[in-house]
Amino acid sequence: MTTPKSVRARRSRRDMLQLTATGTAMLTTGVFGALWSTEAGAADLGSITPQNGKLRRVVSGLDADGRSLIAIDDAVDVGNLFSTPAGKVMGETGRPEPAGASTAASGKTRCFVAAIPPHVGDKKPTRENRIGFHKGDGISYCFILNGALTYMTDSQETIVRSGDLIVERATLHSWRNDSTAPVSMFIVTVSAG
Repeated sequence: MTTPKSVRARRSRRDMLQLTATGTAMLTTGVFGALWSTEAGAADLGSITPQNGKLRRVVSGLDADGRSLIAIDDAVDVGNLFSTPAGKVMGETGRPEPAGASTAASGKTRCFVAAIPPHVGDKKPTRENRIGFHKGDGISYCFILNGALTYMTDSQETIVRSGDLIVERATLHSWRNDSTAPVSMFIVTVSAG
């Protein structure tokens, strides 16, 4: 007995969706599954383990003159890393910011992994030479997967390491990798404006 073509097509789509869901679950488990593993197991795998259920969070902001800065540098529960109120896709930092620092979302999103190569020689980005300074058009959640980077704003810089989350709120910034290997970040961007 042969199976009708429409049943085979549905089965084929169903199989594809199941494979996609399985692949997504495997990727998610591989990237984030270690966050909830035991400390001993995490050390064996070289994975990221929050201390006491908390991760470091660095949030960018703007001063009264519109210059970028580090508005928040703290440790937060992994269950609530950063929230944005309705209509303010950029969220809030609890400090005064210039008008327009928090705008409505366009609805566009992007999810990707970026690798920052090691910087060598005299071409290392600094706050003074402004190499690599840029800003996005929305809020970006940048989770450091391995290694360490120097995160620079107009007025400050800090070292961020694997397991740290940077909430980049469309402010001027740059990254510097002083190690000998690329440093990867898992990034989700929600566009604004």
